[in-house]
Amino acid sequence: MPARGAGASRVVFTAIAMVILCSCGRGEHGSTVVRASEASVGATATPDTAADPDAGATSSGREVPNTASLLPARIRRLTNAEYEATVRKLLSTRMGDSIAADLPPDFRQGGFTVNDAQRIDPVIVERLAQAADALAAEAQQNGTLAQLAPCHRLSHAGARKCARAFIETFGARMYRRPLVHDEVKSLLALYDVGSDGATYQDGVGHVLRGLLQSAGFLYLTELGDAAPTGAGAVSLSPDEIASSLSYFVTSAPPDDELLAKAASGALSDPAERAAQARRLFEHEPMAQDSTVRLVREWLGIDRIDQSAKDSIVYPDFEAQKAAIVAESKDFVRAVAFRASGTVSELLGAHWTVDSGPLTLYRTDGAGPIPGSSALVDRVGILNQAAFLASYANAHESHPVFRGVAVARRVACIKLDSPTAFDIIVVPPVPDPKKTTRERFDVHSKDALCQICHSTIDPFGFSFEQFDGMGGFRTRENGRPVDSRVVVKEQRDFDGAYADSNQLASVLAESKSARSCFARFMFRAGTATGSLAGTQAETEFLDLWEATPAAAQGDIVETLIAFVRRPTFTWRRVQ
Repeated sequence: MPARGAGASRVVFTAIAMVILCSCGRGEHGSTVVRASEASVGATATPDTAADPDAGATSSGREVPNTASLLPARIRRLTNAEYEATVRKLLSTRMGDSIAADLPPDFRQGGFTVNDAQRIDPVIVERLAQAADALAAEAQQNGTLAQLAPCHRLSHAGARKCARAFIETFGARMYRRPLVHDEVKSLLALYDVGSDGATYQDGVGHVLRGLLQSAGFLYLTELGDAAPTGAGAVSLSPDEIASSLSYFVTSAPPDDELLAKAASGALSDPAERAAQARRLFEHEPMAQDSTVRLVREWLGIDRIDQSAKDSIVYPDFEAQKAAIVAESKDFVRAVAFRASGTVSELLGAHWTVDSGPLTLYRTDGAGPIPGSSALVDRVGILNQAAFLASYANAHESHPVFRGVAVARRVACIKLDSPTAFDIIVVPPVPDPKKTTRERFDVHSKDALCQICHSTIDPFGFSFEQFDGMGGFRTRENGRPVDSRVVVKEQRDFDGAYADSNQLASVLAESKSARSCFARFMFRAGTATGSLAGTQAETEFLDLWEATPAAAQGDIVETLIAFVRRPTFTWRRVQ
Protein backbone atom coordinates (compact mmCIF):
# COMPACT_ATOMS: atom_id res chain seq x y z
CA MET A 1 0.00 0.00 0.00
CA PRO A 2 2.73 2.53 -0.85
CA ALA A 3 0.35 4.99 -2.47
CA ARG A 4 -1.79 5.26 0.62
CA GLY A 5 1.26 5.62 2.87
CA ALA A 6 2.73 8.29 0.62
CA GLY A 7 -0.38 10.41 0.82
CA ALA A 8 -0.70 10.05 4.56
CA SER A 9 2.91 11.10 5.08
CA ARG A 10 2.14 14.49 3.56
CA VAL A 11 -0.77 14.96 5.96
CA VAL A 12 1.21 14.22 9.10
CA PHE A 13 4.50 15.83 8.02
CA THR A 14 3.84 19.25 9.48
CA ALA A 15 2.82 17.95 12.90
CA ILE A 16 5.73 15.52 13.09
CA ALA A 17 8.21 18.14 11.94
CA MET A 18 7.03 20.65 14.52
CA VAL A 19 7.42 18.12 17.35
CA ILE A 20 10.86 17.08 16.18
CA LEU A 21 12.07 20.59 15.41
CA CYS A 22 11.06 21.85 18.82
CA SER A 23 12.80 18.93 20.53
CA CYS A 24 15.79 18.89 18.19
CA GLY A 25 18.71 18.32 20.55
CA ARG A 26 16.55 19.12 23.59
CA GLY A 27 14.58 17.17 26.15
CA GLU A 28 10.86 16.62 26.19
CA HIS A 29 10.13 19.70 28.28
CA GLY A 30 12.74 22.04 26.86
CA SER A 31 15.52 20.83 29.13
CA THR A 32 18.79 19.68 27.70
CA VAL A 33 19.09 16.03 26.70
CA VAL A 34 21.87 14.41 28.73
CA ARG A 35 23.88 12.02 26.56
CA ALA A 36 25.28 8.78 27.92
CA SER A 37 28.80 10.01 27.27
CA GLU A 38 28.37 13.36 29.02
CA ALA A 39 30.03 12.21 32.23
CA SER A 40 33.21 11.30 30.39
CA VAL A 41 33.60 14.60 28.57
CA GLY A 42 32.01 17.17 30.81
CA ALA A 43 33.75 16.75 34.12
CA THR A 44 37.00 18.51 33.25
CA ALA A 45 38.29 21.01 30.75
CA THR A 46 38.75 19.38 27.34
CA PRO A 47 41.98 19.49 25.34
CA ASP A 48 40.23 22.06 23.14
CA THR A 49 39.93 24.60 25.90
CA ALA A 50 43.37 23.90 27.26
CA ALA A 51 44.85 24.61 23.82
CA ASP A 52 43.07 27.93 23.41
CA PRO A 53 45.26 30.92 24.33
CA ASP A 54 42.17 33.11 24.64
CA ALA A 55 40.40 30.81 27.08
CA GLY A 56 38.87 32.34 30.18
CA ALA A 57 37.64 30.80 33.42
CA THR A 58 33.95 30.47 34.23
CA SER A 59 32.48 30.74 37.72
CA SER A 60 32.69 26.94 37.94
CA GLY A 61 36.38 26.99 37.17
CA ARG A 62 36.00 25.42 33.72
CA GLU A 63 37.87 27.18 30.94
CA VAL A 64 36.03 28.11 27.74
CA PRO A 65 37.17 29.92 24.60
CA ASN A 66 36.68 33.62 24.07
CA THR A 67 33.10 33.90 22.79
CA ALA A 68 34.21 36.39 20.11
CA SER A 69 35.87 33.44 18.36
CA LEU A 70 32.80 31.20 18.40
CA LEU A 71 30.09 30.39 15.92
CA PRO A 72 26.56 30.94 17.24
CA ALA A 73 24.61 27.96 18.54
CA ARG A 74 22.27 27.10 15.67
CA ILE A 75 20.61 24.55 13.45
CA ARG A 76 21.09 24.44 9.70
CA ARG A 77 19.39 22.51 6.90
CA LEU A 78 21.18 19.92 4.83
CA THR A 79 22.16 21.12 1.38
CA ASN A 80 21.15 19.19 -1.72
CA ALA A 81 24.60 17.59 -1.89
CA GLU A 82 24.46 16.63 1.79
CA TYR A 83 20.94 15.24 1.37
CA GLU A 84 22.10 13.13 -1.57
CA ALA A 85 25.20 11.86 0.26
CA THR A 86 23.18 11.12 3.41
CA VAL A 87 20.48 9.03 1.76
CA ARG A 88 23.10 7.19 -0.24
CA LYS A 89 24.97 6.26 2.90
CA LEU A 90 21.95 5.36 5.01
CA LEU A 91 19.80 3.65 2.38
CA SER A 92 22.38 2.53 -0.22
CA THR A 93 20.10 4.13 -2.78
CA ARG A 94 21.02 4.43 -6.42
CA MET A 95 18.70 7.35 -6.98
CA GLY A 96 20.12 9.95 -4.57
CA ASP A 97 21.74 12.04 -7.29
CA SER A 98 18.58 12.20 -9.41
CA ILE A 99 16.47 13.09 -6.37
CA ALA A 100 18.79 15.90 -5.30
CA ALA A 101 18.70 17.25 -8.85
CA ASP A 102 14.92 17.66 -8.50
CA LEU A 103 15.22 19.81 -5.38
CA PRO A 104 15.25 23.62 -5.67
CA PRO A 105 18.77 25.08 -5.92
CA ASP A 106 20.54 25.78 -2.65
CA PHE A 107 20.89 29.34 -1.42
CA ARG A 108 24.56 30.38 -1.36
CA GLN A 109 26.68 32.48 0.94
CA GLY A 110 30.08 33.54 -0.32
CA GLY A 111 29.66 31.05 -3.15
CA PHE A 112 29.21 28.07 -0.83
CA THR A 113 26.06 25.98 -0.66
CA VAL A 114 26.69 24.79 2.91
CA ASN A 115 25.47 27.65 5.08
CA ASP A 116 23.01 28.49 7.82
CA ALA A 117 20.71 30.50 5.53
CA GLN A 118 19.04 27.48 3.91
CA ARG A 119 15.31 27.46 4.52
CA ILE A 120 12.28 25.23 4.02
CA ASP A 121 9.57 26.66 1.77
CA PRO A 122 6.39 25.10 0.30
CA VAL A 123 8.17 24.08 -2.90
CA ILE A 124 10.93 22.16 -1.20
CA VAL A 125 8.46 20.59 1.24
CA GLU A 126 6.58 19.11 -1.70
CA ARG A 127 9.79 17.97 -3.41
CA LEU A 128 11.05 16.39 -0.19
CA ALA A 129 7.75 14.55 0.18
CA GLN A 130 8.13 13.21 -3.35
CA ALA A 131 11.72 12.21 -2.61
CA ALA A 132 10.64 10.43 0.59
CA ASP A 133 7.99 8.51 -1.33
CA ALA A 134 10.48 7.43 -3.99
CA LEU A 135 13.21 6.47 -1.54
CA ALA A 136 10.87 4.52 0.75
CA ALA A 137 9.35 2.69 -2.22
CA GLU A 138 12.82 1.79 -3.51
CA ALA A 139 13.89 0.58 -0.05
CA GLN A 140 10.82 -1.67 0.15
CA GLN A 141 11.24 -3.02 -3.37
CA ASN A 142 14.97 -3.80 -3.26
CA GLY A 143 14.93 -5.37 0.21
CA THR A 144 16.89 -2.61 1.96
CA LEU A 145 14.05 -1.90 4.37
CA ALA A 146 13.69 -5.58 5.26
CA GLN A 147 17.39 -5.60 6.21
CA LEU A 148 17.10 -2.37 8.21
CA ALA A 149 13.87 -3.37 9.99
CA PRO A 150 13.70 -7.18 10.19
CA CYS A 151 10.83 -8.72 12.15
CA HIS A 152 9.71 -12.33 12.58
CA ARG A 153 6.97 -11.57 15.10
CA LEU A 154 3.63 -12.05 13.42
CA SER A 155 1.40 -10.64 16.15
CA HIS A 156 0.38 -6.99 16.14
CA ALA A 157 2.14 -6.35 19.45
CA GLY A 158 5.27 -8.14 18.32
CA ALA A 159 5.43 -6.21 15.05
CA ARG A 160 4.99 -2.95 16.90
CA LYS A 161 7.96 -3.83 19.13
CA CYS A 162 10.01 -4.42 15.98
CA ALA A 163 8.87 -1.06 14.64
CA ARG A 164 9.89 0.64 17.88
CA ALA A 165 13.32 -1.01 17.74
CA PHE A 166 13.72 0.19 14.14
CA ILE A 167 12.72 3.73 15.14
CA GLU A 168 15.15 3.85 18.06
CA THR A 169 18.12 2.34 16.19
CA PHE A 170 17.81 3.48 12.60
CA GLY A 171 16.12 6.68 13.73
CA ALA A 172 19.24 7.50 15.75
CA ARG A 173 21.31 7.10 12.58
CA MET A 174 18.91 9.36 10.69
CA TYR A 175 18.90 12.03 13.43
CA ARG A 176 22.59 11.56 14.27
CA ARG A 177 21.71 11.31 17.98
CA PRO A 178 19.43 9.27 20.27
CA LEU A 179 15.74 10.03 19.88
CA VAL A 180 13.76 11.53 22.75
CA HIS A 181 10.46 10.10 23.95
CA ASP A 182 8.18 12.46 22.00
CA GLU A 183 10.00 11.68 18.77
CA VAL A 184 9.66 7.93 19.26
CA LYS A 185 5.99 8.37 20.12
CA SER A 186 5.31 10.47 17.01
CA LEU A 187 7.11 8.05 14.71
CA LEU A 188 5.23 5.10 16.22
CA ALA A 189 2.04 6.95 15.34
CA LEU A 190 3.26 6.96 11.75
CA TYR A 191 3.83 3.23 11.94
CA ASP A 192 0.28 2.71 13.22
CA VAL A 193 -1.14 4.73 10.32
CA GLY A 194 0.95 2.93 7.70
CA SER A 195 0.33 -0.59 9.01
CA ASP A 196 -3.41 -0.17 9.66
CA GLY A 197 -5.06 -2.69 7.36
CA ALA A 198 -1.71 -3.34 5.71
CA THR A 199 1.58 -5.07 6.55
CA TYR A 200 4.49 -4.53 8.89
CA GLN A 201 6.68 -3.53 5.95
CA ASP A 202 4.09 -0.93 4.90
CA GLY A 203 4.17 0.46 8.43
CA VAL A 204 7.95 0.79 8.66
CA GLY A 205 7.99 2.13 5.11
CA HIS A 206 5.66 4.84 6.30
CA VAL A 207 7.99 5.55 9.23
CA LEU A 208 10.86 5.89 6.77
CA ARG A 209 8.86 8.46 4.80
CA GLY A 210 8.30 10.41 7.99
CA LEU A 211 11.97 10.21 8.99
CA LEU A 212 13.07 11.49 5.59
CA GLN A 213 10.78 14.52 5.91
CA SER A 214 11.42 15.28 9.56
CA ALA A 215 13.34 18.24 10.88
CA GLY A 216 15.46 15.87 12.96
CA PHE A 217 16.84 14.45 9.72
CA LEU A 218 16.86 17.58 7.56
CA TYR A 219 18.60 19.81 10.11
CA LEU A 220 22.01 19.55 11.72
CA THR A 221 22.10 20.86 15.28
CA GLU A 222 24.89 22.79 16.99
CA LEU A 223 23.10 23.49 20.26
CA GLY A 224 25.19 21.72 22.89
CA ASP A 225 24.13 19.27 25.57
CA ALA A 226 24.58 21.30 28.75
CA ALA A 227 23.64 24.65 30.19
CA PRO A 228 25.65 27.62 28.87
CA THR A 229 28.68 28.74 30.83
CA GLY A 230 28.80 32.09 32.52
CA ALA A 231 30.77 33.32 29.51
CA GLY A 232 27.82 32.55 27.22
CA ALA A 233 29.43 29.52 25.55
CA VAL A 234 28.08 26.01 25.18
CA SER A 235 30.01 22.83 24.41
CA LEU A 236 28.68 20.71 21.56
CA SER A 237 27.47 17.25 22.44
CA PRO A 238 29.69 14.33 21.40
CA ASP A 239 27.10 13.43 18.74
CA GLU A 240 27.16 16.98 17.38
CA ILE A 241 30.96 17.01 17.24
CA ALA A 242 30.94 13.77 15.26
CA SER A 243 28.29 15.11 12.88
CA SER A 244 30.05 18.45 12.41
CA LEU A 245 33.31 16.70 11.57
CA SER A 246 31.73 14.10 9.31
CA TYR A 247 29.57 16.53 7.34
CA PHE A 248 32.48 18.93 6.84
CA VAL A 249 34.76 16.17 5.55
CA THR A 250 32.30 13.84 3.77
CA SER A 251 28.97 15.73 3.49
CA ALA A 252 27.43 12.64 5.12
CA PRO A 253 26.63 11.24 8.60
CA PRO A 254 29.29 9.78 10.92
CA ASP A 255 30.36 6.17 10.41
CA ASP A 256 30.58 3.58 13.19
CA GLU A 257 34.18 4.39 14.13
CA LEU A 258 33.45 8.10 14.43
CA LEU A 259 30.37 7.38 16.54
CA ALA A 260 32.45 5.16 18.82
CA LYS A 261 35.02 7.92 19.23
CA ALA A 262 32.21 10.34 20.04
CA ALA A 263 30.77 7.99 22.67
CA SER A 264 34.16 7.69 24.35
CA GLY A 265 34.63 11.46 24.46
CA ALA A 266 37.77 11.22 22.31
CA LEU A 267 36.61 13.82 19.79
CA SER A 268 37.16 16.59 22.32
CA ASP A 269 40.85 16.15 21.51
CA PRO A 270 41.94 18.14 18.39
CA ALA A 271 44.56 15.49 17.59
CA GLU A 272 41.91 12.75 17.54
CA ARG A 273 39.64 14.85 15.32
CA ALA A 274 42.55 15.37 12.94
CA ALA A 275 43.28 11.63 12.94
CA GLN A 276 39.65 10.81 12.18
CA ALA A 277 39.55 13.38 9.39
CA ARG A 278 42.68 11.87 7.82
CA ARG A 279 41.12 8.41 8.05
CA LEU A 280 38.02 9.61 6.23
CA PHE A 281 40.04 11.38 3.54
CA GLU A 282 42.05 8.22 2.98
CA HIS A 283 39.26 5.64 3.00
CA GLU A 284 35.94 7.38 2.32
CA PRO A 285 35.15 8.22 -1.33
CA MET A 286 32.55 10.75 -0.16
CA ALA A 287 35.38 12.77 1.42
CA GLN A 288 36.95 13.14 -1.99
CA ASP A 289 33.60 14.15 -3.48
CA SER A 290 33.15 16.75 -0.76
CA THR A 291 36.63 18.19 -1.33
CA VAL A 292 35.98 18.48 -5.05
CA ARG A 293 32.75 20.33 -4.34
CA LEU A 294 34.44 22.74 -1.92
CA VAL A 295 37.19 23.64 -4.39
CA ARG A 296 34.75 24.08 -7.28
CA GLU A 297 32.50 26.29 -5.15
CA TRP A 298 35.51 28.28 -3.94
CA LEU A 299 36.36 29.21 -7.53
CA GLY A 300 32.73 29.32 -8.68
CA ILE A 301 33.42 26.87 -11.50
CA ASP A 302 30.50 24.65 -10.50
CA ARG A 303 28.39 27.26 -12.29
CA ILE A 304 29.46 25.63 -15.53
CA ASP A 305 27.18 22.68 -14.78
CA GLN A 306 24.05 24.73 -15.57
CA SER A 307 25.55 27.20 -18.05
CA ALA A 308 24.69 27.75 -21.70
CA LYS A 309 26.28 29.59 -24.60
CA ASP A 310 25.07 31.26 -27.77
CA SER A 311 24.93 28.37 -30.23
CA ILE A 312 25.77 30.65 -33.14
CA VAL A 313 28.95 32.00 -31.56
CA TYR A 314 29.94 28.75 -29.83
CA PRO A 315 28.28 25.92 -31.76
CA ASP A 316 30.47 23.26 -30.12
CA PHE A 317 29.76 24.22 -26.51
CA GLU A 318 26.90 21.80 -25.84
CA ALA A 319 28.88 18.91 -27.29
CA GLN A 320 31.90 19.85 -25.16
CA LYS A 321 30.08 20.78 -21.96
CA ALA A 322 30.03 17.31 -20.39
CA ALA A 323 33.80 16.98 -20.88
CA ILE A 324 34.37 20.49 -19.47
CA VAL A 325 32.35 19.63 -16.35
CA ALA A 326 34.09 16.27 -15.96
CA GLU A 327 37.53 17.85 -16.29
CA SER A 328 36.78 20.40 -13.58
CA LYS A 329 35.86 17.61 -11.16
CA ASP A 330 38.44 15.02 -12.16
CA PHE A 331 41.33 17.50 -12.17
CA VAL A 332 40.61 18.69 -8.63
CA ARG A 333 40.31 15.08 -7.46
CA ALA A 334 43.56 14.14 -9.21
CA VAL A 335 45.53 17.05 -7.74
CA ALA A 336 44.17 16.61 -4.22
CA PHE A 337 44.38 12.83 -3.96
CA ARG A 338 46.67 11.45 -6.68
CA ALA A 339 49.29 14.14 -7.30
CA SER A 340 50.99 16.56 -4.89
CA GLY A 341 47.75 17.57 -3.15
CA THR A 342 48.75 21.23 -3.16
CA VAL A 343 47.15 24.54 -4.02
CA SER A 344 50.35 25.26 -5.93
CA GLU A 345 49.74 22.40 -8.35
CA LEU A 346 46.05 23.23 -8.57
CA LEU A 347 46.92 26.72 -9.81
CA GLY A 348 50.14 25.92 -11.66
CA ALA A 349 49.84 22.45 -13.21
CA HIS A 350 51.02 22.10 -16.80
CA TRP A 351 48.78 19.07 -17.25
CA THR A 352 45.17 18.02 -17.02
CA VAL A 353 43.21 14.78 -16.79
CA ASP A 354 41.77 12.93 -19.76
CA SER A 355 38.07 13.37 -19.05
CA GLY A 356 36.52 12.89 -22.44
CA PRO A 357 36.78 14.38 -25.92
CA LEU A 358 37.78 17.89 -24.81
CA THR A 359 38.98 19.18 -28.18
CA LEU A 360 39.56 22.75 -26.96
CA TYR A 361 43.03 21.90 -25.66
CA ARG A 362 46.36 21.29 -27.36
CA THR A 363 48.34 18.55 -25.65
CA ASP A 364 51.91 17.32 -25.83
CA GLY A 365 52.13 13.73 -24.65
CA ALA A 366 51.41 12.11 -21.33
CA GLY A 367 51.18 14.03 -18.07
CA PRO A 368 52.80 13.21 -14.71
CA ILE A 369 50.12 10.79 -13.47
CA PRO A 370 48.24 7.98 -15.23
CA GLY A 371 45.33 9.27 -17.30
CA SER A 372 46.74 12.80 -17.69
CA SER A 373 48.09 14.84 -20.58
CA ALA A 374 50.67 17.63 -20.74
CA LEU A 375 49.25 20.93 -21.97
CA VAL A 376 50.71 23.32 -24.50
CA ASP A 377 49.00 26.65 -23.95
CA ARG A 378 47.35 26.69 -20.51
CA VAL A 379 48.48 26.46 -16.89
CA GLY A 380 46.40 25.41 -13.89
CA ILE A 381 42.72 25.40 -13.10
CA LEU A 382 42.22 29.12 -13.81
CA ASN A 383 43.08 28.52 -17.47
CA GLN A 384 40.76 25.56 -17.87
CA ALA A 385 37.50 25.83 -19.75
CA ALA A 386 35.32 25.53 -16.64
CA PHE A 387 36.71 28.74 -15.15
CA LEU A 388 36.96 30.61 -18.45
CA ALA A 389 33.48 29.69 -19.65
CA SER A 390 31.88 30.28 -16.24
CA TYR A 391 33.25 33.81 -16.11
CA ALA A 392 32.15 34.90 -19.55
CA ASN A 393 29.05 36.00 -21.39
CA ALA A 394 27.03 33.67 -23.57
CA HIS A 395 28.57 35.23 -26.68
CA GLU A 396 31.98 36.59 -25.64
CA SER A 397 34.70 36.62 -23.00
CA HIS A 398 34.24 38.94 -20.03
CA PRO A 399 37.47 40.31 -18.50
CA VAL A 400 35.61 41.96 -15.61
CA PHE A 401 33.98 38.70 -14.50
CA ARG A 402 37.32 36.91 -14.70
CA GLY A 403 39.24 39.70 -13.00
CA VAL A 404 36.81 40.01 -10.12
CA ALA A 405 36.86 36.23 -9.58
CA VAL A 406 40.66 36.11 -9.37
CA ALA A 407 40.90 39.23 -7.20
CA ARG A 408 38.27 38.11 -4.69
CA ARG A 409 38.69 34.34 -4.61
CA VAL A 410 42.36 33.72 -5.35
CA ALA A 411 43.98 36.92 -4.03
CA CYS A 412 41.41 37.84 -1.33
CA ILE A 413 41.39 41.47 -2.43
CA LYS A 414 38.30 43.29 -1.23
CA LEU A 415 36.34 44.91 -4.04
CA ASP A 416 33.27 47.04 -3.52
CA SER A 417 30.22 46.56 -5.69
CA PRO A 418 29.48 49.35 -8.20
CA THR A 419 26.26 49.97 -6.28
CA ALA A 420 28.37 51.19 -3.36
CA PHE A 421 29.32 54.13 -5.57
CA ASP A 422 25.82 54.55 -7.05
CA ILE A 423 27.18 53.40 -10.39
CA ILE A 424 24.92 51.79 -12.95
CA VAL A 425 27.11 49.54 -15.05
CA VAL A 426 26.49 49.85 -18.77
CA PRO A 427 28.15 47.11 -20.85
CA PRO A 428 30.56 48.38 -23.51
CA VAL A 429 28.89 48.90 -26.86
CA PRO A 430 29.43 45.99 -29.29
CA ASP A 431 31.96 46.84 -31.98
CA PRO A 432 32.98 44.23 -34.56
CA LYS A 433 36.12 46.26 -35.33
CA LYS A 434 37.54 46.05 -31.80
CA THR A 435 38.74 43.33 -29.46
CA THR A 436 36.99 42.71 -26.17
CA ARG A 437 39.90 44.29 -24.34
CA GLU A 438 39.73 47.45 -26.44
CA ARG A 439 36.03 47.77 -25.66
CA PHE A 440 36.33 47.04 -21.92
CA ASP A 441 39.34 49.31 -21.51
CA VAL A 442 36.85 52.18 -21.28
CA HIS A 443 36.50 51.50 -17.53
CA SER A 444 40.06 52.60 -16.87
CA LYS A 445 39.34 55.96 -18.51
CA ASP A 446 36.67 56.85 -15.95
CA ALA A 447 38.09 58.30 -12.70
CA LEU A 448 35.43 56.67 -10.51
CA CYS A 449 35.54 53.27 -12.23
CA GLN A 450 39.32 53.29 -12.18
CA ILE A 451 39.34 52.87 -8.39
CA CYS A 452 38.36 49.23 -8.72
CA HIS A 453 39.36 48.53 -12.32
CA SER A 454 43.01 49.25 -11.62
CA THR A 455 42.81 45.95 -9.70
CA ILE A 456 40.26 44.10 -11.82
CA ASP A 457 41.55 44.80 -15.33
CA PRO A 458 45.11 43.43 -15.00
CA PHE A 459 43.73 40.13 -13.72
CA GLY A 460 40.90 40.02 -16.25
CA PHE A 461 42.77 41.16 -19.37
CA SER A 462 45.46 38.52 -18.81
CA PHE A 463 42.91 35.88 -19.88
CA GLU A 464 42.09 37.48 -23.24
CA GLN A 465 43.94 34.78 -25.16
CA PHE A 466 40.92 32.60 -24.29
CA ASP A 467 37.43 33.17 -25.72
CA GLY A 468 34.11 32.92 -23.88
CA MET A 469 34.07 29.14 -24.19
CA GLY A 470 37.66 28.71 -23.08
CA GLY A 471 39.19 28.14 -26.48
CA PHE A 472 42.67 29.49 -27.21
CA ARG A 473 42.89 32.43 -29.64
CA THR A 474 45.50 34.85 -30.98
CA ARG A 475 43.11 37.12 -32.87
CA GLU A 476 39.63 38.52 -32.33
CA ASN A 477 37.59 40.40 -34.92
CA GLY A 478 40.63 40.34 -37.18
CA ARG A 479 42.81 42.10 -34.63
CA PRO A 480 45.62 40.63 -32.47
CA VAL A 481 44.64 39.75 -28.92
CA ASP A 482 46.62 41.50 -26.19
CA SER A 483 46.93 39.64 -22.86
CA ARG A 484 49.88 41.60 -21.45
CA VAL A 485 49.27 43.07 -17.99
CA VAL A 486 51.04 44.59 -15.01
CA VAL A 487 49.74 43.69 -11.54
CA LYS A 488 50.43 46.24 -8.79
CA GLU A 489 48.75 45.17 -5.54
CA GLN A 490 51.72 45.25 -3.15
CA ARG A 491 51.48 41.48 -2.88
CA ASP A 492 53.94 38.70 -3.59
CA PHE A 493 52.42 38.16 -7.05
CA ASP A 494 53.04 41.69 -8.35
CA GLY A 495 54.76 41.90 -11.73
CA ALA A 496 54.47 42.16 -15.49
CA TYR A 497 52.94 39.15 -17.26
CA ALA A 498 52.55 38.16 -20.88
CA ASP A 499 49.29 36.36 -20.15
CA SER A 500 47.25 34.46 -17.57
CA ASN A 501 49.53 31.43 -17.82
CA GLN A 502 52.46 33.42 -16.49
CA LEU A 503 50.22 34.98 -13.85
CA ALA A 504 48.91 31.56 -12.78
CA SER A 505 52.45 30.22 -12.46
CA VAL A 506 53.34 33.02 -10.03
CA LEU A 507 50.05 32.71 -8.12
CA ALA A 508 50.85 29.02 -7.72
CA GLU A 509 53.93 29.93 -5.68
CA SER A 510 52.30 32.82 -3.82
CA LYS A 511 51.81 32.60 -0.07
CA SER A 512 49.07 35.19 -0.45
CA ALA A 513 47.13 32.82 -2.71
CA ARG A 514 47.62 29.89 -0.33
CA SER A 515 46.47 32.06 2.56
CA CYS A 516 43.42 33.13 0.55
CA PHE A 517 42.55 29.48 -0.06
CA ALA A 518 42.78 28.83 3.67
CA ARG A 519 40.47 31.78 4.36
CA PHE A 520 37.86 30.42 1.98
CA MET A 521 38.06 26.94 3.46
CA PHE A 522 37.46 28.50 6.89
CA ARG A 523 34.40 30.28 5.50
CA ALA A 524 33.18 27.05 3.94
CA GLY A 525 33.68 25.18 7.20
CA THR A 526 31.88 27.72 9.36
CA ALA A 527 28.89 27.57 7.01
CA THR A 528 27.96 31.19 7.54
CA GLY A 529 28.49 34.41 5.67
CA SER A 530 29.12 36.48 8.79
CA LEU A 531 32.62 35.44 9.90
CA ALA A 532 34.70 36.63 6.93
CA GLY A 533 37.42 38.98 8.18
CA THR A 534 36.51 38.51 11.84
CA GLN A 535 38.65 37.57 14.82
CA ALA A 536 37.62 33.94 14.36
CA GLU A 537 39.02 33.93 10.82
CA THR A 538 42.22 35.63 11.97
CA GLU A 539 42.69 33.01 14.70
CA PHE A 540 42.20 30.23 12.16
CA LEU A 541 44.83 31.80 9.89
CA ASP A 542 47.19 31.96 12.87
CA LEU A 543 46.60 28.24 13.48
CA TRP A 544 47.10 27.50 9.77
CA GLU A 545 50.35 29.49 9.65
CA ALA A 546 51.64 27.62 12.69
CA THR A 547 51.52 24.34 10.76
CA PRO A 548 54.65 23.19 8.87
CA ALA A 549 55.27 25.12 5.65
CA ALA A 550 54.63 22.06 3.48
CA ALA A 551 51.22 21.53 5.08
CA GLN A 552 50.16 25.16 4.55
CA GLY A 553 49.83 24.60 0.82
CA ASP A 554 48.19 21.19 1.15
CA ILE A 555 44.49 21.10 0.27
CA VAL A 556 43.55 18.28 2.65
CA GLU A 557 45.75 19.51 5.51
CA THR A 558 44.10 22.93 5.27
CA LEU A 559 40.71 21.26 5.73
CA ILE A 560 42.06 19.21 8.63
CA ALA A 561 43.32 22.41 10.26
CA PHE A 562 39.70 23.54 10.44
CA VAL A 563 38.56 20.53 12.49
CA ARG A 564 41.60 20.98 14.74
CA ARG A 565 40.50 24.49 15.73
CA PRO A 566 40.27 24.88 19.54
CA THR A 567 36.83 26.43 19.05
CA PHE A 568 35.51 23.60 16.84
CA THR A 569 33.57 22.05 19.73
CA TRP A 570 32.14 25.26 21.22
CA ARG A 571 29.31 27.61 20.24
CA ARG A 572 28.18 31.03 21.41
CA VAL A 573 24.70 31.34 22.93
CA GLN A 574 22.80 34.07 21.09
